[in-house]
Amino acid sequence: MSEKEELPKVSPKEVFDRLTFGVVKSLEKKKGVLDIHVEERKPAERHLVVSWEQKHSCILPEDVKNFYLTMNGLLMTWKIKFDEVLMRLGRMEINPISDLKKLNSTSPTAGTSNNPSLADIDSDSETDEEGDDTVPVKPHFDSRSRIFELDPCEGTGKVCLVFKNTKPGVPAQGMEIWFLDRALRWNFLTDSFTHYFRMMIMHLGLPQWQYAFTDTGLSHQAKQWFNMYAPGRLAMDMRDRGPEGQDQREADPCSADPSIPTNKLDPARVFKGKKDQKSKSQPKKKPTGQSTARSQVPGMSRPSAQATARTTKT
Repeated sequence: MSEKEELPKVSPKEVFDRLTFGVVKSLEKKKGVLDIHVEERKPAERHLVVSWEQKHSCILPEDVKNFYLTMNGLLMTWKIKFDEVLMRLGRMEINPISDLKKLNSTSPTAGTSNNPSLADIDSDSETDEEGDDTVPVKPHFDSRSRIFELDPCEGTGKVCLVFKNTKPGVPAQGMEIWFLDRALRWNFLTDSFTHYFRMMIMHLGLPQWQYAFTDTGLSHQAKQWFNMYAPGRLAMDMRDRGPEGQDQREADPCSADPSIPTNKLDPARVFKGKKDQKSKSQPKKKPTGQSTARSQVPGMSRPSAQATARTTKT
């Protein structure tokens, strides 16, 4: 029997591009985008996923398991060249299975008046949401919920896997994905990991994109980056964000709505070279051959031809 032929090695960027239906190639075509980097992550072994479920008494959905069995986490970044300086702008991150850690509601010194715990903050800010089926019940920092960090968001918040209505000794099911902002307020994103992965791709990993689904909304700086690289996505987020910051879209989130006006910026003009700017800033030369009109003093007229002839005779 002949030896099996080795399959060609595929780079992490190519694998990620296939999983995301060509988002890498789409970014490469945008003006100013450089240095798209995808960190190589090998698939997680199945026993690691099973041991995580047993340790935390939670049953992960099939799409989450399939993701970790394909790649153990994700880290994709891309930069732009702005004013002749490379600056990292986009970042898509999903923690490895080993870093999918539980958010602790208590600490060794928590529970005192000087150092309240998350459970104390949760009880102080709790609102009555019973009887309202349109608003998802928010997670709790106490034993009623099990919360795990999916994306640290570089300190601007946390994207979390949430299992609600948990009981001691009973494996938790029914995972949801929520965003915990800097003010420790919960904002519902989706109840499907596949949908969240799609949302992250559609927003290109732009800074603070999760705030588009909160009451706070995007900052002015974040809106400018969206206007440059994802104007259609920004317009749809502003339309679909409901009064509670929920995602209320019914159409395909990938399709743009041409009826929504957006501020369009031309990246070709923003990232213009200095030579082009200097050439336009140079003053225009005056055309030759033009005579300037003589200025006359007010109240005085030019002498006539007769008066000039008289003075000549004398």
